[in-house]
Amino acid sequence: MTRRLFNIAMVTDFYYPSTGGIETHIRYLSKELIKKGHKVIIITHTSTNMEECEEFKDLKVYALDLPIVAMNTTFPTIFSNFQIYKEIFAEEEIDIVHGHQSMSNLCLEGIFHGRTLNLKTVLTEHSLFEVRPFENIVVNKLAKFILKTVDKCICVSQTSKVNLNKRTEISLEKITVIQNGVINKKFYPSQTRKRGKNVIVMSRLVYRKGIDLLVGAIPIICAKDKDIKIYIAGDGPKLDAIQQAIDDNDLSERVTVMGELKHHEAGDFLRTGDVFLNTSLTETFCMAILEASMCGLHVVSTNVGGIHEVLPDKLITFAKPTSEDLALKVVKEVNNFNRKVDSEMYSFLRDKYDWTRIAEKTERLYYEIETKEMTFIERLRLYDHIFARFLIILEYVWLYCLSN
Repeated sequence: MTRRLFNIAMVTDFYYPSTGGIETHIRYLSKELIKKGHKVIIITHTSTNMEECEEFKDLKVYALDLPIVAMNTTFPTIFSNFQIYKEIFAEEEIDIVHGHQSMSNLCLEGIFHGRTLNLKTVLTEHSLFEVRPFENIVVNKLAKFILKTVDKCICVSQTSKVNLNKRTEISLEKITVIQNGVINKKFYPSQTRKRGKNVIVMSRLVYRKGIDLLVGAIPIICAKDKDIKIYIAGDGPKLDAIQQAIDDNDLSERVTVMGELKHHEAGDFLRTGDVFLNTSLTETFCMAILEASMCGLHVVSTNVGGIHEVLPDKLITFAKPTSEDLALKVVKEVNNFNRKVDSEMYSFLRDKYDWTRIAEKTERLYYEIETKEMTFIERLRLYDHIFARFLIILEYVWLYCLSN
């Protein structure tokens, strides 16, 4: 029996030239699916420097010129982009709409309209979200409404699976855990470098990454061991706070801020280090600690979200979410000269997080989705709230107008 190949649209607000775990995930999953014979396109929004972005040259990208409101996401309209989606899905003969991140308005709209057009729909959730704050309540309400009819959901950790179920009431049976992958050719231990006392930080310099903890830990680490040097790669609104800590403590010769790295530069940067420090306050998976461990660094990290699911215990040391404890754990591990790169552990991580394997799991999930059309009446009956039903009616009225 011939294996069916799919035309897949990856839809998200988060794609290159912005850098991060979501962008990396989409790019390498797409490339692996293409290797398996599937057709993959990306639908995102326009950004600056797109013409210079290498990541646009080997994947077909539709960059929609839409207004950005906050956190690099487009303005939520639900209906106004329906015609754009309909035209792209028809032109590319899309079978599956695979949205990434429920915080992405493009993702939610793509899934919503894809369901209306009787396409298979999948969501991958990459982050954890609190249920209480006002802005998250709004996102959760919208996600709950739109994801009512999504076919399958993927979460990158068990912690994320529980969180998505709690926020949206999607049944746990619909949610599959498929973890992130890592590029083996880029992330591997150095065979020649001698042990030193270099601490590596590679992160977006934002509040949720615990940069305030890092700011407090830097002078403590440097005071505890005069030979330690710290190298920080990243950019963001907390950059000034880090620079201020360096200046206030006269640490310019011991702490180096590298700026934001391109993803292909990350492996070489990590291999210059001995210990990797992660200070995140919330994290679903944390690609950075996996990449660091693959490069032979011991990881010191806060134990939040799904971080405990990523690495075996012997490769990571957990610290309390305080600057003092993080600093003490870093100094201890930097001076643990009995620790060596474990080739068996490297092989274990390389095989477990291989992108080919991740793509195979994703492909199996695609095949599990039953091809079943949902009528307007069937969809309407899924909603109890009058306003939700009104939105569904508007969607199909709009579809009728676009089709005639």
